[in-house]
Amino acid sequence: MQLPFWKWAWLPAVLLIAGKMDQVGGRNYLDLARTDNRLTRLPFFGGGVGHLLRYLHPLSLNPSGERGRISELRSDLDANYVSYRGAQLWKLNFNATRGSSMEEREEEHEEEPEERQVVASPDAQFNEVVALFGSEVWNINQDGIDILIEQRNVADARKFMDKVGFSYNVMIDDIESAIDETYVEVPAAEHPLDSVRNNSLPWMERPGSLMSWRRYHDHADIQQFLQTLLENHSENVEIIQIGVTRNKRPLEVIRVSNGNPDNWAVFVDAGLQARDWLSPAALTYAISKLTHLWGRPKGTGQGQGQGQRQSRAEKAMRRIDWYFLPMANPDGYQYSRHTDRLWTKNRGYDSESGCYGVNLDRNFEYGWGGFGSTSNPCKNLYRGAQSFSEPESRALRSFLSGMREYLGAYVSLSGYGQAITYPWGDADYVTENQRDLKQTARRAILALRRLNQAEYSAGTSYRQKLARPGNSADWVQDRIEPQMVFNMFLKDQGRYGYLLPPHYIVESGEEVFEFLRTIAQQLQ
Repeated sequence: MQLPFWKWAWLPAVLLIAGKMDQVGGRNYLDLARTDNRLTRLPFFGGGVGHLLRYLHPLSLNPSGERGRISELRSDLDANYVSYRGAQLWKLNFNATRGSSMEEREEEHEEEPEERQVVASPDAQFNEVVALFGSEVWNINQDGIDILIEQRNVADARKFMDKVGFSYNVMIDDIESAIDETYVEVPAAEHPLDSVRNNSLPWMERPGSLMSWRRYHDHADIQQFLQTLLENHSENVEIIQIGVTRNKRPLEVIRVSNGNPDNWAVFVDAGLQARDWLSPAALTYAISKLTHLWGRPKGTGQGQGQGQRQSRAEKAMRRIDWYFLPMANPDGYQYSRHTDRLWTKNRGYDSESGCYGVNLDRNFEYGWGGFGSTSNPCKNLYRGAQSFSEPESRALRSFLSGMREYLGAYVSLSGYGQAITYPWGDADYVTENQRDLKQTARRAILALRRLNQAEYSAGTSYRQKLARPGNSADWVQDRIEPQMVFNMFLKDQGRYGYLLPPHYIVESGEEVFEFLRTIAQQLQ
């Protein structure tokens, strides 16, 4: 009897994996898959054989001596894999308030790639470091400028910095090794908060869900997690597909509500930047906690004083219709997981240049095309051929426009910088609701400090130097005008940047939940 295709199609895939992965640390990966190790538990493979091959990255390599093999095996599974071996993350220590923003300066260099240009300003020599040696500016923060230095430029950049006598710190001495760290799962016994609180985080154990928040999960795992919430909380949860990407992945919003038509709505998105793995992980954690507490009997498991404070806050959260988009850029996210860990755009294709991707946080209409973006389709800051050229940004525009009458707050989560910002980003203007925004941000900062001594800064995107022309928050403020509009830039302040190890997921998820709770209490 001939077996159906689906029953034998996995065989060559398994044989290929066995041949490629060989032996690591004396154990074959197929042997690891037979153990109870939670890292190797396979998700629902909606993507077929290709998904299986890409999922079976060596996530379970924990011993430090085996780190170097992780990227090699990823490279074997994807011929287009981009390696950052030997590249470094530097922090240039200088006062970033002088002159134009570094992203504006980077843009000037991007527009004239053949003739390197040095801006005549007090910071001209720092501009020269970026122009001559830096492949990308990652962030501007209180301590300085974070730039990526490719391996071929490291030695020359060191000589230049020694010559001019400026201060810098090497935050990551090998980007590829730091990338390997983001694929590792944290053992339960070592997990922060989990062990400290004696496993008192029941929302981390979702029956039937593949999400563990001990590692960064695949997009399919996140989808399966949302489906699990829908099945287990059908009276309060629904999933709304607001669009599809160019690669036909769904853009799924999960709505959590008590069904009261008089509720204000709060919309929260995460992951507009593909390499930002932290914000989708932190947001799904916050969603899991919210849905768990929603159905919990009042006053359980807490001291009297804390219980009263918690119950008031949770009561405020139940008066909100929550709309969450945990994965705003699924195409780019999956590409960053499989091929280029530092990919930041979506996967749109420009036929003239042959380059892929538009930076979604530069594609919204307000301020579109300004400094800090580029018209070059091959650059990370590419804004698109026109505003709302991408299906992801158009889906957000359509859905948020339909919420105009009852949208109380909009929050966009991203990494990194540890800052809570609000409009505007293009100039030092004052919005009509700025007093309320400032007050809420200050309350949130105090709450985060009480939570885990996290130090966040607050202010307008312009003053925080985190402005992005064509970003979603400024457009929402301009066109929808809810009571509150925020960007929350999660951990950290430059030690790891976009390559934050998974040890920090739970801590960041708690911070997101605390911020959302503050907004619920402030929303009138």
